[in-house]
Amino acid sequence: MDQIFYSLVGICIVLLLGDLLYHKHATFGFESWFGFFAWYGFICCVALVLLAKQMRKVVKRDEDYYGD
Repeated sequence: MDQIFYSLVGICIVLLLGDLLYHKHATFGFESWFGFFAWYGFICCVALVLLAKQMRKVVKRDEDYYGD
């Protein structure tokens, strides 16, 4: 399990460093920041998980919702 985790971390680092190797044709200035899309994806993923945890309180059903 540790080998898979460290392999994924290594791949993420290589891809992040690959961000330095090409010129970006950004529409907005912040899109040209180093690692912008990596951080954007990470923050959106965390926000999605936190939002889902809050939505669970609204949409969850009781254990015996469908009866016996």
